Amino acid sequence: MISGPIRPGGGAVATGRPVPAGRAWPLGLPMPLTGLVGRERELAEIAQLLEGNRLVTLVGAGGIGKTRLAIEEAAVMAPLFPGGVDLVDLSRIADPALLWPAVARVIGIEERADADLVQRLMRILRLQSRLLVLDNCEHLAAACAVAATQLLGSCPELRILATGRAGMGMPGEIRWRVPSLTFPWPEHLPSLDQLDSFGAVSLFVDRARAARPGLVIRPADVGALSLICFRLDGIPLALELAAARVSALTIGEIAERLDDRFALLNRGAGGPARHQTLRASVEWSHQLLSEPERALFRRLAVFAGGWSLSAAEAVCVGPPVESGQAAPLLAGLVDKSLVQAEESLTGTRYRLLETIKAFAAEQLALCGEPEAVRARHGTYFAELGEHTVSRLHGEDQDLWAYRIDQEQANFRAARLWCAADPARVGLGLRMASGLWEYWLIRGLLEEGAAWLQDVLRRAAGPAAARADALTGLAVMNSLRGDPESAGELFTASIALYEQIDDRQGQARALAVLGFWLASQGDCGAAEALERALVLAGQSPDRYFAAFSLLMAAMAASVTGNTALARTRAVRSTCLFTEIGDSRGAGYAQCVLAECLINDGAPVQGLAILRACSGVFEALGDRWGLLISAGSIALAHAALGDWARAAFALGVADSLRERIGGRPFQGVQAAIDAVAAKTVAELGAEITPQRQAGMTVGRGDHIAAALGTAKQTASQSPPRQQEVLTPREHEITELISAGLTNRQIAERLFIAQRTVDTHVGHILAKLGCSNRSQVAALNGPGGLLKHLPTRRRPKIRTPST
Repeated sequence: MISGPIRPGGGAVATGRPVPAGRAWPLGLPMPLTGLVGRERELAEIAQLLEGNRLVTLVGAGGIGKTRLAIEEAAVMAPLFPGGVDLVDLSRIADPALLWPAVARVIGIEERADADLVQRLMRILRLQSRLLVLDNCEHLAAACAVAATQLLGSCPELRILATGRAGMGMPGEIRWRVPSLTFPWPEHLPSLDQLDSFGAVSLFVDRARAARPGLVIRPADVGALSLICFRLDGIPLALELAAARVSALTIGEIAERLDDRFALLNRGAGGPARHQTLRASVEWSHQLLSEPERALFRRLAVFAGGWSLSAAEAVCVGPPVESGQAAPLLAGLVDKSLVQAEESLTGTRYRLLETIKAFAAEQLALCGEPEAVRARHGTYFAELGEHTVSRLHGEDQDLWAYRIDQEQANFRAARLWCAADPARVGLGLRMASGLWEYWLIRGLLEEGAAWLQDVLRRAAGPAAARADALTGLAVMNSLRGDPESAGELFTASIALYEQIDDRQGQARALAVLGFWLASQGDCGAAEALERALVLAGQSPDRYFAAFSLLMAAMAASVTGNTALARTRAVRSTCLFTEIGDSRGAGYAQCVLAECLINDGAPVQGLAILRACSGVFEALGDRWGLLISAGSIALAHAALGDWARAAFALGVADSLRERIGGRPFQGVQAAIDAVAAKTVAELGAEITPQRQAGMTVGRGDHIAAALGTAKQTASQSPPRQQEVLTPREHEITELISAGLTNRQIAERLFIAQRTVDTHVGHILAKLGCSNRSQVAALNGPGGLLKHLPTRRRPKIRTPST
């Protein structure tokens, strides 16, 4: 347990004031009563900015510690300014005309309100090397900008360090956003010894011990302490107010009462009024907003976990926020530090700190418009979810899946809104029908199945959405080990697709049903697959043909018809590659790899599987990683490399545990057989290798581990081979460029019969029947772009 003060160190975390011992505190600065905690890195960054810039403004939300940080920075840098350092507190000044007298007062000259005051200030400061701190500029931003322009223009040795919710908006100003203190995430609790690496924890403990001397932090407190820091967003003021409560409450009791944080976090008398309670700090910022800004601010409280600009425009527009105003108003709220803006792969994301969101939610409830705003929020995300499925097929599938990752909290909020009224359950069904494939990709089987079961029970239609939801639930139940209900659900979905004449949906459901039947040894599989292939062939959307071929290839593989499986897998890969669907191509390539393993070429199959695992990891496809890990175990077993087979099995074990499902019956049966053989060879069910694989499977860097897992001393690695040799890769490039065998021979200065032999090997290794299929596999996103090989030689031309 932590019985003494949390020790300094841990990167940005530090305890105590960094002003060297024995040095006098600068006369122009108020002396804080407590030490600065957790801000060493910030002090260093601000100092570096002040060295190269004459006006630096610290911006951030109320309570983030701007003033405290500015005072400490000024004290640290005081020796660099022989003319002195001074702080001008603007928080109590409402009239811009009083700005210059306030500056004159701290500089130490007579405050006569005459036109000569500014000139007298300039004359005094012109030859001084001085640091002036303008604290709390937000409500006087325009006046501060004018003053700073005049002062810096006339006083070459002057530096200004300002603070405010927003910057002054003038040329030459460097705005530096003060971050929250670092805090642990409750989902990944640190150990007791690791707590001191988080600035928020260090500050809370420091202030808590001031309120309750002798306080001991025990292992049982780690969860509650982490939750407090997380729920309070690492805001120093909020943490200090919470820590003061340990005189009457335990850490656990404080964590339990944070839902009513504004009542709990009240310091009482003493200090600036806006710092006496957390509410007052946020209200100070809110009072400075225009009416349209206030309306947008309170409406943003309906979002959960953040939002995009397009979502804000759809949900928050309405008098007094006019169409087209959302973007500039949102930018203004970011500038005023009430909204946080963060860059992501899909563009800028916005969010409210939880403390500020609680205040915004109160304002939304008071204004009488929460139901209308929640209705727009629920409708927007329900419709976004409904149209997600088509976006997961094609070139931008990774970005769309990532976007859905970001919106999960909003989808869950929309689900609750839809479920609250029988008139809205149909909208909830539409949303779930579009999200089920995303849940499968991310391995969220339990959540997805529960959601689908709920909406199917509540809503009778619309029919198309119901059919899609039935298909999704059938797939999930079959993977969760409930084949009986899966069969009934497949039958119901196919009948409904027929009823509404949705041939694409029917083709997809029949294709999955066919593979499911084949994996169970049911003779009805062939009929279902043939119907699927015919219907998919009639669709203008090539995705359905590619998907149906994939299911047919998987069915052929699981029933032992490797020749048919290879042909269909290559055709499927080519179609998926043409439409830019890397995920679908990866699954088809896994089938091709399994065929190679079964046909006695496990090294080539292993190379493909490792490439596929890299594709799946890049796409965040946990289900694909599970399939490739199981197949990699099969490849290592075929090579007699039982240590690596055990490692891959361990990875698959952990992925199954995380996902809550297992591959279809026929596929899992092959993996189980290898697992039994591995146990027999290595002499234990859970070997060190398998345990190591289970550890890797719980992390996020699985593909690299599957490709580089170390051998035990008794195991020699298999001879490394590529699917294609460097020469074959060279010829493949020329095939893709459209050259004939004769032209290739002329280009490479070799005999045509040698090229004929190489082309035959290429077709056989890749399972292709013609040159166009080879070209497709070598195209962008194709199989050959992901396979490991030695550096390919440069293609020679007659000129070289």
